Amino acid sequence: AEKDPHPCLYVTAKDVAAARKTRGDLAALAAVKSFNADGNVEQLIAAALLTDNQSAHREVVKAAKAHLSNFINALPVTFQSNKGPHSYAKPAGMAVSLADAALAIKTISPEDRAEILSKIAEACTLVNRPDYWGFNPWRGSYNPNMWTSAVGYRLALAALIPSHPKAKEWFNKALAEHRKQIDEWIDPRGGNAECPHYAIVSLNQWIGSCVIARNAGAANDGTLFDPKLKLAVMCLGNISTPRDAKAGNLRRLPTLGHTYANERTNTFGLMACLWKDKDPEFAAEMEWMHREHGSFGEPGILSYYPAFMGYKSFFQDSGVKPKQPNWTSQCYPEVGVQLRNVIGSDRETTLYMIAGRHHNHFFNDSGSITVWGKGAELCHEDDYQQRRPTVSGPYQVGMYREVHSMPDNPSTYSVERVMDLREFSTAPDFDYTSGVRQGWQRQVAFIKDKDPLAPNYFVIADTFDKTAAPTIWRLYVAGDCTPIPNGVTVNAWDRKDVAMDVIFLPSKTYEPQIMKEKQHIHVAVPKSGTLTAILYPRLKSEPTPTVSMLADGKGIEVKTAAGTDVIYLSPEAVKSKLGGKPFEGKVGLAKKRGRKTVVVTPGECDVEPGWEGGDHQTRELRWEGPQFPKFPDYEEALVPNQGNVLVVGGKKPAVAEGFTLPITVVAPRQSTTVAVTADDQALDLVFTCLDRDILGEIKEQDNIKLWKDDCVYVWLDTSHAHENKKQHIMLQVSVSGAVHDLRNGDAAWNITGLKVTTDLTGDGWKAHIRVPWKGLGLEKPGAGTVWGINFSRMDQPGKVDHGAMQMSSWVAIPNGSELIDPDRWGHLLFTADGDDGPARAAMEKVHNAIKARAYSPDVLLHGKK
Repeated sequence: AEKDPHPCLYVTAKDVAAARKTRGDLAALAAVKSFNADGNVEQLIAAALLTDNQSAHREVVKAAKAHLSNFINALPVTFQSNKGPHSYAKPAGMAVSLADAALAIKTISPEDRAEILSKIAEACTLVNRPDYWGFNPWRGSYNPNMWTSAVGYRLALAALIPSHPKAKEWFNKALAEHRKQIDEWIDPRGGNAECPHYAIVSLNQWIGSCVIARNAGAANDGTLFDPKLKLAVMCLGNISTPRDAKAGNLRRLPTLGHTYANERTNTFGLMACLWKDKDPEFAAEMEWMHREHGSFGEPGILSYYPAFMGYKSFFQDSGVKPKQPNWTSQCYPEVGVQLRNVIGSDRETTLYMIAGRHHNHFFNDSGSITVWGKGAELCHEDDYQQRRPTVSGPYQVGMYREVHSMPDNPSTYSVERVMDLREFSTAPDFDYTSGVRQGWQRQVAFIKDKDPLAPNYFVIADTFDKTAAPTIWRLYVAGDCTPIPNGVTVNAWDRKDVAMDVIFLPSKTYEPQIMKEKQHIHVAVPKSGTLTAILYPRLKSEPTPTVSMLADGKGIEVKTAAGTDVIYLSPEAVKSKLGGKPFEGKVGLAKKRGRKTVVVTPGECDVEPGWEGGDHQTRELRWEGPQFPKFPDYEEALVPNQGNVLVVGGKKPAVAEGFTLPITVVAPRQSTTVAVTADDQALDLVFTCLDRDILGEIKEQDNIKLWKDDCVYVWLDTSHAHENKKQHIMLQVSVSGAVHDLRNGDAAWNITGLKVTTDLTGDGWKAHIRVPWKGLGLEKPGAGTVWGINFSRMDQPGKVDHGAMQMSSWVAIPNGSELIDPDRWGHLLFTADGDDGPARAAMEKVHNAIKARAYSPDVLLHGKK
């Protein structure tokens, strides 16, 4: 270990020697007498490495030991409480950065050196335990950056002690995992699996790990110059906002998903430093964007970023001359589409539409848009701190569905569903994109000009089928609204000379309302069809354009002082003339300026998928862990479940099997089946439970903590009215034979005449439960009767363990629903001879009435319960 080189993580001895020749702050660093590592680790490490400041040398060793201990002491929150690696990101960054600097001090004592190495080895052992943070056993979350952070800690710590006999194994495994993440979590164009803020968290860790790997002599420069890393940072640069008056006239990350307001990043400057020899032109573009972000000094805001902690001062100045990029409109197939006319002007016009399966750390916002016009923010998204309140009140399955610039339910009800990009094309005068999210299709056309002050505007056609309407169309705006014929004018808040006219077609079909309390435009869509909206940014000194439908009812004419445009934007192909020539297609533009007419017809413009396979309308990740928790679609959530049916009264028992765990809807570790029969006196239930580690210690009846034993549950809705979710019967039976029963929450009620026996089997246990009709206060149900029913099981792993116990359910319980919700339960159909026709008809009659209500204008347009 005495021969291991230090510093070795983000800078090497060669880098330190070069910095001593170029930095202008060495005298100041040498003169500092006291340090606060927590307050300014950058100053401490720079002083310790670059000068002969003995105070800094002593302090960096002391701080390294303290912060390694802090990190080690923080790790149990993962093992004991499943808290993610982000919860101790700062201790991790401080520990590795200070340890690297301390081990580089030539005057470090052998005792201090041994203590630091011992703590690094202990930390390495802990983070490389198989149960630390990974997939088998599953200990993690659905947020990629946490997995990235865990791997980054493993790599950085192993790199600190290369002579340790396990270090090479730890290091290589972590680096291979990072390479896999980079390959799979960045889409082919550079879109990242998470929203901009959390993309920065992952990117910072990836880049830091790649620098460490390069310094450690890994092949291919440690993947530092992987083209996907380059594309990912370019994507964040391209979708960065135009210069924002609210952010000091600087660019910033767009507030998409869980991104903070006015968030900027130093990632562009970091890339300029690292790539300046590899790709000078790219580095120059990164330096330009770095300055456009105000030469920000941190990777982001309101998070801790362990990579480069303490060493950012070595990557602040690339020395590269900035060059404005020539970025154009881009489709990122798994994250969205950026439409732009120019870059670098104070009068840029852009539109970003969120889309694609890479949708972690986003809200239910796929298909929504942000719009900038003439340099003003006109249509904006939520930021992570100042989330807009929902229109319809407190949390429900479709939460946040009403606070984005897109239609309301049914199509956008499910948080899990995403806009699937289908088409994209770009040309100097015209961009086009389209996507589908269930019964809603969104088409966007951008009529553009290289002159930022010329007409640059958008046409949006939203088409709804019978499963998507009625609905409410919403556009959230960053300005005060005033009504105009067939539309609304938005007067921008941040640039007083800019406005945007929003005009709806067909005229008189859609009547916009200005909702000042939520600052959005609200349009009722009473039936299936296409709503077309023209979003026309302009200077206030210019008049509102004249917009009308052509005689064919398909094309749109937009007249301005600059000229006349004819646009076709239709869900189906049309036959007409465009620019005086025959036209057949869905999309086209004839742009007349003076005597010149430009005709653009994109034709076939399919989008290649980001990766093969999977459901293109469901957010997901390419990893071996579980996918995003299932959220139900509108009909699944609001209409009772018809998928789990048991028929009794025939010759054979009905069997309930295929139990799953709520939310994830994956199979439990041990299976359960239930055989159901009925006779003249009672309902008979036989549970068969595979169980290798049985726990049954509670003997008393009606114990509310019976769940601490291995036990099974029966849930009954004997009225099948779907009116009061609190009116139902619960019967709980432990492996010990103890019983707990409730009716409508009444613990004093008991099922009279109930018979329960339990038996141990060679591979588990059985429970035979006989429930008399009279014990329920009922007569025997006649043929054609329908009950709601479900079964669940608590499986304890041989002891009471909140982390390892599993509650499984016969009926899949999706995210946002509860086990005790009768609307999600299956149904028990009573027959005389196995003919379930009358009972099914009775079940469907009740359900159809609920379905009709759920899809009614009263509910979808007026919010009535």
